Amino acid sequence: MPQTTQQTNISHKHIKSLRETAARWFFRIRNSEPDHPDRSQFEAWLMANPMHAQEYLAVSSVWEDFDSTAKIQSLADIMERKTNQSRDERSKKIKQLANRVVHLMVVLGVSLFGYNLWQDWAARPVYQVANVTPVGQMQEQELADGSKLIINANTNIEVAYYRDRRTAKITQGEVIFDVAKDPSRPFVIDSGLARITVLGTHFVVNRLNGFVRVSVDHGSVRVETQDLSGNNILAPIVLHNGEVAEVKPGEMPQRVQRNASDAFAFQNGTLVFDQASLEEISETLSRYRKMPIQPLTTRLNDPHVTAVMQIKDTESFLQLLPDISPIKIEQTANHTLLISKK
Repeated sequence: MPQTTQQTNISHKHIKSLRETAARWFFRIRNSEPDHPDRSQFEAWLMANPMHAQEYLAVSSVWEDFDSTAKIQSLADIMERKTNQSRDERSKKIKQLANRVVHLMVVLGVSLFGYNLWQDWAARPVYQVANVTPVGQMQEQELADGSKLIINANTNIEVAYYRDRRTAKITQGEVIFDVAKDPSRPFVIDSGLARITVLGTHFVVNRLNGFVRVSVDHGSVRVETQDLSGNNILAPIVLHNGEVAEVKPGEMPQRVQRNASDAFAFQNGTLVFDQASLEEISETLSRYRKMPIQPLTTRLNDPHVTAVMQIKDTESFLQLLPDISPIKIEQTANHTLLISKK
């Protein structure tokens, strides 16, 4: 029994100390600027324990709703005077019940408000960056945590960091990722057809019109098929060193026999095509020339091309294509057409 009493006293002292700390933080930062140095210390204290946020919100609620508190106190005074006039046991029980109801309502209100405020606070990004590279130009980008991106030409990517996760969204193009390890904040990439979760790696995501290709140099990533609303719909696979997978609409991710290092070649000015369809060739080359290329073919007669070329020699490669594959080239006012002759 003495041990239980001691534990209760310690608990009361701890709660009292938390309330005093929360009150000091409230009056310290309530009128401070958003970039005040104290705010980073305050956020660290708030995140350290859920009870910190609960006590801080209780202080804030009492201060901001002072008028309502005064009304509650006025009602309590009226009930006290009535109790003084009538000392019967029934009135005392009614008063006690009323006080308990008011207390319960206040606790529930503060808890609900605190939970919503906490959710909103946690959902706000702490870091955001967007990058759209023009046709023919690649860029390198270092993120806030030291992660590095090499962004291919004609690519659109958005990055957002939250307190519990890091996200990237590729709506067009190709990116090499070198992600800094942070087990407390996973790095998840939305590439339309596929969701890629980084498990610590150096890899490439290439978003093409008909599929997404993920090539891993070293480390591992989890690849999942997802629908247009972003929901995962099929079982994932995990890629490791040197592995490549492709994701097509409504199909499970499939490992493919390709050299993963080929996907990194563009950063050195080289393109490697391995049994590439006319659509893949057209979309890839269009990243580097102002006049876009459009394929005219079907699955049944689509020739597949294997070749290595320099990006600076794109026009020469186009002129050479009819000599190495059954392809005819025609020029229109707005496009260069690649037409299968099969």
